[in-house]
Amino acid sequence: MRSIKLPSWTERLLGLDPRPVPPHVFSLERRELLYGRFVRGESGYDVEDFVGVELPAGLFAAGPLGGPMHDAGLFKPLVHELVRGVRGSVAEASLVLPDAWLRLAFAEVDELPSRGARRDEVLRWKLRRQVPFRVEDLRLRGVEVAPLPAQQEKHRVLLGFGIDQLLRQVEEAFASCGVRLGQVLNASLASVDSVREVVGDVDLAALVLVAADGYSLTFTRRGEPLLHRFRALDTETGGDTVARLVLRDLKLTGTFLGDQLPDSELGRVLLVCQPARARFWLDSLERGLGHRAVALGREQLPLQGRLPDASAAVLAPMLGAVRREVA
Repeated sequence: MRSIKLPSWTERLLGLDPRPVPPHVFSLERRELLYGRFVRGESGYDVEDFVGVELPAGLFAAGPLGGPMHDAGLFKPLVHELVRGVRGSVAEASLVLPDAWLRLAFAEVDELPSRGARRDEVLRWKLRRQVPFRVEDLRLRGVEVAPLPAQQEKHRVLLGFGIDQLLRQVEEAFASCGVRLGQVLNASLASVDSVREVVGDVDLAALVLVAADGYSLTFTRRGEPLLHRFRALDTETGGDTVARLVLRDLKLTGTFLGDQLPDSELGRVLLVCQPARARFWLDSLERGLGHRAVALGREQLPLQGRLPDASAAVLAPMLGAVRREVA
């Protein structure tokens, strides 16, 4: 499966030649910051370093898109501590954020300026009609993807957006210790590139990523993102209410795909979650999408050598981030 080329959140979005990303990647969660160095070997990637630091409770404001730090001064010394503790130096790195903090959406438009303020205005206008957030507070980027067969508009754009203040706080903390974040992406989009071999050459595939605060469905067609949906949900509690909501969402999504792509069949469904919750999600996915799902394990990732004590749910997004090419 070909590597998808999607934008970073810095100047690489502006159309410079595609280039490989560095082997360094950080993963930020509400209570933890991880670092990994993934280096390509003969039959996979070696994890040459993997360390992390715990973050103080309540550091980030609560909200449906996450929230800025209450005190960024608490975060900077922890970033410095982590960077000092890695083997070798880190000048450039990628950053993976939770799906809840860095959202994805699609927009169809007739006229799409190639760049500049007019393009930004069009994308913000389209996003404002889709989401219940103050678009003025968001950082927004977009890249054109293949249109749906049934759409009337000429262009289809994959939008990525997050709270600008939060992103700036994180970027400034890394910059203060000499680390440039050349690529910032969410866990689902990063994970897509970690599972190329597992997906194989099927036309239509689904990646389901489950976190404590929600779950995401990412459908790809020939390796390119086709549909992405994030649902905020307390996935830890389970119960009949959660089961009904999940099943309803899956069936609605399946119906939408059937309407848009009547000639395509779902060929692969991959589940990325903590092992303790896998059975519930495997059963729900088979009932909701009508296709047997496979839980992604560490052994299915293209990793070699000694692996850190981390699940596939942690390793897949970080590995995917270093396998991508960005423009």
